[in-house]
Amino acid sequence: MVFTHYDPGQPLRLACDTSPVGIGAVLSHIMEDSSEQPIAFASHTLTKAERNYSQIDKEALTLVWGVKKFHLYLFGRHFTLVTDREPLTSIFNPKKGIPATTVARLQHYTLFLAGFEYSIEYKNTTQHGNVDGLSRLPLKKACDKEVVDPVEIFQVSQIEVLPVNADMIRQATQRDPVLSWVMENTKQGWPTVSDKELEPFQRRKDELTVQDGCLMWGSQVIIPPKHQAQLLAELHESHLGIVKMKALARSYMWWPGMDKAIEEVAKGCTGCQLTQNNPKTAPLHSWEWPARPWQRIHIDFAGPFLGTMYVIVVDAHSKWPKVIPMTTTTTSRTIEELRKLFATHGLPEQLVSDNGPQFIADEFGEFMMSNGINHIKSAPYHPATNGMAERFVQTFKQDLRAALTEKKSIS
Repeated sequence: MVFTHYDPGQPLRLACDTSPVGIGAVLSHIMEDSSEQPIAFASHTLTKAERNYSQIDKEALTLVWGVKKFHLYLFGRHFTLVTDREPLTSIFNPKKGIPATTVARLQHYTLFLAGFEYSIEYKNTTQHGNVDGLSRLPLKKACDKEVVDPVEIFQVSQIEVLPVNADMIRQATQRDPVLSWVMENTKQGWPTVSDKELEPFQRRKDELTVQDGCLMWGSQVIIPPKHQAQLLAELHESHLGIVKMKALARSYMWWPGMDKAIEEVAKGCTGCQLTQNNPKTAPLHSWEWPARPWQRIHIDFAGPFLGTMYVIVVDAHSKWPKVIPMTTTTTSRTIEELRKLFATHGLPEQLVSDNGPQFIADEFGEFMMSNGINHIKSAPYHPATNGMAERFVQTFKQDLRAALTEKKSIS
């Protein structure tokens, strides 16, 4: 292959590729006849830490390493990055924002590339052979100097705040049949079709990475089933609600079905159930306004007050009240007073009462039926259903107390 001299007036292309052992890069010019002529080749043997990167992290590392390698040629000029990893064309696209769940290392690389003027395109692996060959020729005595990556420090700190340490998560991940396959596929590349158990992870395959033997989704640690119950108990130790538990968990960890598990823990906590607030009261449906007076009346008892009971009858149309003192509140006595009232004002169409023993007796029901009155009973334990009579009973009691207090003060 014949090299060409670097020409500031010709378009630049930087093609990069990776293999399990190394990375390669080719800097080339696009000539006037659309042919591609190489300017320089470069390759690098992966260190021990870099070999543990996920496949997408290795491909991203190749692009960043290639840009750094040919910095003198690329900085201040527009160039085209070429990769055979299609998801990187979206993650590293200079016209798009960084996806929220992108792996921390890829976010770090994206910020680095933001200092250059470039476009990125996808090229099929079969047409990427020149770079692929460079990535598969590692040096036998490569320098394996370990460099501390700030991203690795950040990801390790995500694990250190958990009640379980990295060693416990690493061992449980390796022993779990599902997560061990996920880790292998993350390092070597995912197959086109996989088991149903791997489906939640395959949907996130481009956002998974391996750090210190632990699987990571973005900046969240993937927790093996062995330690999930322990972490859920730790989350709910201070009896946080579902929303706060989810917000706290999503900052540090993830596993398939985590949200549902958090909901079950919060809803199944006996202490939370005893102290939680009652549900919000449903809005009341107002009674329809009667077309004429005495069409619907509301009735209730007040007292005893100074040995006397009072039956309160309120007209729903005019709000006019009728107070009848009674020494006894049996059903027969109540019917007797209502007969007198109906003889004066006529029969109503509807009578609303609570479920007091006087109103649910058979004798009272027969009285209502014989007079053609529709008897409406309020819902049990919901006095607001008969609110018109209940409210006047309260006002009546307050007036009686005020009158009694005034009488005592005068005497």
